[in-house]
Amino acid sequence: MSTRTQRWYAPLYQLGKQWQLTLMLVPLVVLVLLFLYVPMGFLVIAFKDYNIGKGVWDSPWVGWGQFEKIFTYSDITRLIRNSLVISFLTLISGFAGPIVLALLFNEMRGGKFRKLVQTVSYLPHFFPWTIIAGMILMFFSIDGVVNGLLESWGSSRPVQFLTDHVHFIQLLVASNLWKEIGWGTIIYIAAIAGINPSLYEAAVVDGAGRYQRMRYVTIPGMRPAIGISLIFAAGSLMSVNFDQIYNLYNPQVYEWADVIDTYVVRAGVLQMQYSQTAAIGLFKGLVGLVLIVLSNWLVRRATDNEYSLF
Repeated sequence: MSTRTQRWYAPLYQLGKQWQLTLMLVPLVVLVLLFLYVPMGFLVIAFKDYNIGKGVWDSPWVGWGQFEKIFTYSDITRLIRNSLVISFLTLISGFAGPIVLALLFNEMRGGKFRKLVQTVSYLPHFFPWTIIAGMILMFFSIDGVVNGLLESWGSSRPVQFLTDHVHFIQLLVASNLWKEIGWGTIIYIAAIAGINPSLYEAAVVDGAGRYQRMRYVTIPGMRPAIGISLIFAAGSLMSVNFDQIYNLYNPQVYEWADVIDTYVVRAGVLQMQYSQTAAIGLFKGLVGLVLIVLSNWLVRRATDNEYSLF
């Protein structure tokens, strides 16, 4: 058997040799193919003038026509601007926040108190945005709790948290950070747990204080997790949290809060423009792929090819 044939055959041989593990993997592979890859076939409607009555294959081909419509749409610049601004602010806060919180958790003393704080920080992740939106409306509306407190402290005018676009975007970023910061620390806490304790002991022997141990031991130990998180976060730069915005925005902040995802729902579901919204989704996916490749290249250059995904 040639060396080339051996290389081709080796993975199959390993799968057959460990057939129990391979058998356990089959349901997962089937689910991934069924729910992630099979639906991708319907992206073909992005190149068609899709008609429900005619079906996918009998609808006429229009080539790049749907993509030309996207870039001639009068509000596309506003939608891309809003998506990038909100996603960038959310990415920065959502990326840095869990790192800082994980470092603080690592420095906390008192096992029970630390576990209690960690558990409390995880809880908002499990609340759906419909509930959180209700809480935000209750707290930040004109006659809400926050404006009531500000008035009792001497404020003469209520703050338009939900109708002023600057306050509204700040509210989006802050509420997303509050909801996800605790959950986001899990991967970094796991990375910290994997650091060899002898490194801390050696640092103590060398006279390093808590700040020096954090800077020269903990943060370098978190670098692989930070690099991978950055790559995934960059890939979703064109995407925003649809549930969050859809449950919170209103016509008074449409100019700055209407994003690609909310437009896709309005045009695709309410106006039945399936082909155009599929073209937008495909465009977003391609931009996300480019961003992932670019961020992976940056991480590979910054870490000497040590912590990149590929």
